Amino acid sequence: MNIRSRKKQGGFTLIEVLIALLIFSILSSATLVVLMSTLRGKIQLEAKQERLQKRAILRILLKEDFAQTIIVQKTDEFGQIMPTYFSGGDNGDGRLLVLSRVGWDNPGGIEQRSDLQAVDYRLDNGMLIRRSAIRFNSASTSDPGQYIDQELLSGVERVELQFFDGEEWSENWRTGPLPRVSTLPILASVELHFTNENSLKQIFFVGADQ
Repeated sequence: MNIRSRKKQGGFTLIEVLIALLIFSILSSATLVVLMSTLRGKIQLEAKQERLQKRAILRILLKEDFAQTIIVQKTDEFGQIMPTYFSGGDNGDGRLLVLSRVGWDNPGGIEQRSDLQAVDYRLDNGMLIRRSAIRFNSASTSDPGQYIDQELLSGVERVELQFFDGEEWSENWRTGPLPRVSTLPILASVELHFTNENSLKQIFFVGADQ
């Protein structure tokens, strides 16, 4: 075998190997960029879907709570009748909305309770929370086991409530014995302002008789 034949069978040169590695690196980098972009898009889409789902759940809960609201006396932990049956706006205790509602499901009467439910909404460190009482007239307000807290939305900066009586809107509403109003509002407006400067406004009918 001559020298020329041996050169043809000698394999790749160093330059050819370096060029191949360079091409492989470029292709790998491009593939990685595409993969990372796809993963980011997937994560953003899932986060958006989760936000939309939570907002849909919030709307359903608010709609049902407002629609099933009734005027009914409620007692405190000492058995005394509470002076307010429905309140919305600044309550001075962190609660944004306080109401009593009917329509609390109790399939087959498994639990020894009525279909009445005490509900309130509150904002705690940017988290909108719905609190419901296990028993309509709880024996103790300090027992955490008496309540169920449902975290609804995070990143909420503030909540603005307004109530319509048929003629005008007001920021606060109290239903109870005189001198408070003796009826429920017709409509309730709930506007959420988020820390990312977005907002969400929804309007609901109030009262089980509407």
